Amino acid sequence: MTDFHGFQLDKFQEDAISAVDGEHSVVVSAPTGSGKTLIADYIIDKELQGEKRVVYTAPIKALSNQKYKDFTEQYGEDKIGLITGDLVINPRAQVLIMTTEVYRNMAITKDSVLDSVSYCIMDEIHYLGDYERGYVWEESIIFSPDHVRFLFLSATIPNSDEFADWVKSIKHHDVSVIKYDVRPVPLRIAFFDPDLGITDLKAIGKQKELDKYPKYENAHSRKRFFKQTRVQKPKPSQLVKVLTNQGRLPCIYFVFSRAKTQEYATNLAKSRNFLNSEETREMASLASEDYSKMSKEVKSLNSTKYLRECLSKGVAFHHAGLLPDTKAIVEKLFGKGLIKVLFATETFAVGINMPAKTVCFDGLRKYTETGFRYLNSKEFFQISGRAGRRGIDKEGLSVSMVNRTYDELKKIEQFTKKDDLAILSQFRLSPNTVLNMINMHTPEQINIILQMNFFTFQQLEGKTDQKRVLDSIRRRYDNLVKDLTRMEYIDPEGHLTHIGMFTTQIFSEEIEISQLFAGKVDFGFDEYLILVTMAALTYEERREAEFYNTTATKQMRYLEKMIRNHPYLKHGKWMRNMAKMTAIVNPIYHDKGFIELLKNTNLLEGDIIRLLMRMIDKLEQIDRATDDRDLRHKMKNCKDLIRNCLKGIHLF
Repeated sequence: MTDFHGFQLDKFQEDAISAVDGEHSVVVSAPTGSGKTLIADYIIDKELQGEKRVVYTAPIKALSNQKYKDFTEQYGEDKIGLITGDLVINPRAQVLIMTTEVYRNMAITKDSVLDSVSYCIMDEIHYLGDYERGYVWEESIIFSPDHVRFLFLSATIPNSDEFADWVKSIKHHDVSVIKYDVRPVPLRIAFFDPDLGITDLKAIGKQKELDKYPKYENAHSRKRFFKQTRVQKPKPSQLVKVLTNQGRLPCIYFVFSRAKTQEYATNLAKSRNFLNSEETREMASLASEDYSKMSKEVKSLNSTKYLRECLSKGVAFHHAGLLPDTKAIVEKLFGKGLIKVLFATETFAVGINMPAKTVCFDGLRKYTETGFRYLNSKEFFQISGRAGRRGIDKEGLSVSMVNRTYDELKKIEQFTKKDDLAILSQFRLSPNTVLNMINMHTPEQINIILQMNFFTFQQLEGKTDQKRVLDSIRRRYDNLVKDLTRMEYIDPEGHLTHIGMFTTQIFSEEIEISQLFAGKVDFGFDEYLILVTMAALTYEERREAEFYNTTATKQMRYLEKMIRNHPYLKHGKWMRNMAKMTAIVNPIYHDKGFIELLKNTNLLEGDIIRLLMRMIDKLEQIDRATDDRDLRHKMKNCKDLIRNCLKGIHLF
């Protein structure tokens, strides 16, 4: 095959398609914009002609939703389904799009849906090395049925051969590796200094040396030392001005702060209009059309009003805290070339196929749970890969703001040269994993499964002391089994108890949820207390978050006291959020709309939607796990209350 869907295939695409036709799994490592997804399209086209199903997994819900929209346009709504835990659309479809977590949960519980799946397409497979969530990808592969083949896609996988060898060793079928390192649009890496403009790190290093000046201990002393002149961090407007003068717009300016994306955009829009008269008319027409579809309440939100003002100047912002409708407007107008400067957080770089002439970094450090750190090479090149539009630009430019006084130039040089970060296993054993293994497999099978993880494979390569590695994994498993037996999830004979069976269907906070809703203690839950508890378990603390109109009822205080006295729940930090979460739950419980809920907190709209949708996901899990009819009835009521609150708000 030399062409497909009207595209002339490159050699790497032909090789990948040939491997698919040979019923191999395929690892494709190719730059952003090179046409990797054409191979996924081929698999879907091929299976739609028969009876088999295809699963397409994505690392984030935004990408799952985007793929659902793209595929329904391409293949028709009847052929495509979406499953993201809190949203289920057409689950009997031939092509199912889902988050990787959902696929993992189906695989580990041996869901019958997977019986008819021929291929699982795993987009952004490098997430397997993600510290927090990588184990989900690993377990998805380990527990997949043997008949399922994989298409693994990523911009770069430095250890792709090692990864393929691991998959081959545990799934016992051929795994082809296809590497392609030619970018369709060449990428230039540069840096911005307020004195030097767009330049390289070498020039910035020389300037840093010139910033040093001698200082003496006192007027009569000959003893001197050198001090560094403090240089102000460059401003976004300085870089955008240079890019404008050099004809390097449109640009996506990445910022690791939601608040700053809006601040930068509104400040820039006040100082300059980037649209000509014809573009201004087109922008006004399209923006008015989209805004007219919004409710009066949504239009009254500050974020919606600020965005409208920015759009009129060809500027916009995009982050996960915005409503889905608002983000959709930005994506549509950016795709039409009417947004010249887009300030965005890094989620815009995952999957949303919207390149620009230039990509900018506001800085190369970001905040994580353990504090600030520099980006790694994979993160840097994932974002930089958005620079350069195929068939339009001769080159893409990635330019990073550098503060030469404080930035570690040698460290920056290391991760901006090339992406050489190998995928490393993040394998861990959770209570849910262990309980499902005991429920679904014999002791002999469990022993084999414990040796199937990528961590063990990487540790054993070339090692003579293999027993030590295998013993460490076995020890982790045995210790968790011992704990779960002590907590009565497993009986002395090694079988799951009632609470153990319940927990096989709970995929996060499994000990907390199982003890609350399937344990020996009756906490006296009504719908209100269920909602408060689910919100507290789900809420991710933010330092700047504020909650108003909170209330603590007598029943809630009693529930808190019972939890504080519970042997397995008393140490949970989540409990301290229960009072705060009444600000979220009160409007929901009293049938208020989403806009009313917003008055009780300064959390961004998108964050609240994410919280509510994750609460629905947990309620769904409890509903499936329990055989208590009264509890199932309460779960249904709670889901209905949340959905009523979200009426009129598009969820993706």
